[in-house]
Amino acid sequence: MTSPRLSILFALLLGCGVFLCAQRASAMSEKEVREKFERARQLQQQGQWEIACEIYGHLLRQNDPGLGIREHYHEALRRTWQIRRHKDDSYNKEVLSIEFGQALRLAGVVNQTMLDGSVEKKKVDPSKVFRKGLDELDKFLSDPAFVSRYVPQSKQAFVGEFRAMLRKTWGNTAGLTRKKALEQICDIAMAAEWHLGMNPTVVTMEFACGACYAADEYTAYLTPAQFRELVASLAQTESENIGLFLRIRDTRIVVFGVAMDSPAAGLINVGDEIVSVDKEPVTNLPLRDVKRRFDGAAGTAVEVEYLPAGEKMTKVARLQRRAPTASVFAEMLFTTEKRQTDIGYIKITGFAEGTAQDVDTAMAELLSSEMQPMKRLIVDLRQNNGGVFQSAIDTAHRFLPTGVITTVVHQDSKKSVTHNAKNPNAWTMPLIVLVDGDTASAAEVLAGALKENDRAFLIGQTTYGKGCTQRILELPNATGGVPTGGMKLTVSRFFSPKGNAYTGRGVIPHLFIDERFAESESMMRRDLYIQRAVEELNRGMSN
Repeated sequence: MTSPRLSILFALLLGCGVFLCAQRASAMSEKEVREKFERARQLQQQGQWEIACEIYGHLLRQNDPGLGIREHYHEALRRTWQIRRHKDDSYNKEVLSIEFGQALRLAGVVNQTMLDGSVEKKKVDPSKVFRKGLDELDKFLSDPAFVSRYVPQSKQAFVGEFRAMLRKTWGNTAGLTRKKALEQICDIAMAAEWHLGMNPTVVTMEFACGACYAADEYTAYLTPAQFRELVASLAQTESENIGLFLRIRDTRIVVFGVAMDSPAAGLINVGDEIVSVDKEPVTNLPLRDVKRRFDGAAGTAVEVEYLPAGEKMTKVARLQRRAPTASVFAEMLFTTEKRQTDIGYIKITGFAEGTAQDVDTAMAELLSSEMQPMKRLIVDLRQNNGGVFQSAIDTAHRFLPTGVITTVVHQDSKKSVTHNAKNPNAWTMPLIVLVDGDTASAAEVLAGALKENDRAFLIGQTTYGKGCTQRILELPNATGGVPTGGMKLTVSRFFSPKGNAYTGRGVIPHLFIDERFAESESMMRRDLYIQRAVEELNRGMSN
């Protein structure tokens, strides 16, 4: 078979996993972990895969007391994708409408892409790809909902017998070649049609979709609708909001930065207090919830009531959401007595093309502060989902005179590279980095580089744990231009300076903050992360 001709729409997908179950959680006791795990197991046994997936996902950030949480998460994730696929009208009406021969060719394209294009291609062989597809079909046939839908009622009694035949006849997958694997998919599809009256295209597509799991949890088949949705979402590199950076100060939520050219620019200013969002008072809301109320679809409006600094009457602004132009904000911190400290603060919300240059500008402002120049620094990477990989590397260069920043292992060995810092002019002031469970991808690369080179002290929670990039591939259309979907394929992985993989592990901070306690502090209008960072700096934390 010749190399598949797939359309590569996006070279890098650096953000958090699309369509994956939520993975954020605060610290739990072992008893709590076991209780939630058992609850997920019960849901799994009841066929409630999506809810089980969400619970397992939350447990991934916990210490696993020998329960095999990640393995159960992977299983629930696969079943969740399978359920979503068969609920998708684009899959049912478009993909499953193609002829068997076209479906078989499509399975060949998927198999070859996995074998030749994945970063794990040395660990993936035709036998493993076939085995994953066979497992997908077996799980498909174990689901009463699928059997009821795809197997004629007169044949449903024979499903158990057919599953046994699958294991006996095709269960030994050792030593398969590409050609032989495809021939066996054809044989199984024809056997399913003969014994169960199933559409062979349905059977073949289970093999194609299952093959994607031969690499990792991020590689996956995309239905035509999921493919179109992902393309549309990746067309925008920034989340849409109104461009405000918020801080808790003296039990009030105040603005400490306004993104240039943002909807809020020129209307709301630094020092203004946020009173309500869409007529809901923020008095009893955690800071994170207030921030989330600013996010939304482009073009939608949000009403913000605010109290301008030094005034007694509030004002109301109705702002339309759009992507901000700035990803960096900086300020000098003040004590409760309103005295300026020598501690600077930089918030990096994401990594865009010019982020490293924006950091340069921010640092210049802090170092030349008229009242008291900055001598110590806090860099805030909380809720930073990543972005442009090279911008994170360039930012790391600013703070590291020497040392490994990261190693990238690419599916094309010629593109594998180790990024080293060589900057005798790097900034050397004491540095603390704030991270949380939403710090991901490119942001993890920066945090990991600063931690493992002993350049920074990290405070917060273990980061998201996605150190890889994907290519988004469009599968070839069937006859008549019928779309067949696409693939999200992992093509490279990031490793920390000490050779640790970020995927499935994340970056562990030096000082852990219980997110639940941080939220309670937020209700009291205090940012616990910054408090702890200032305490560490005042204790004389040094590099």
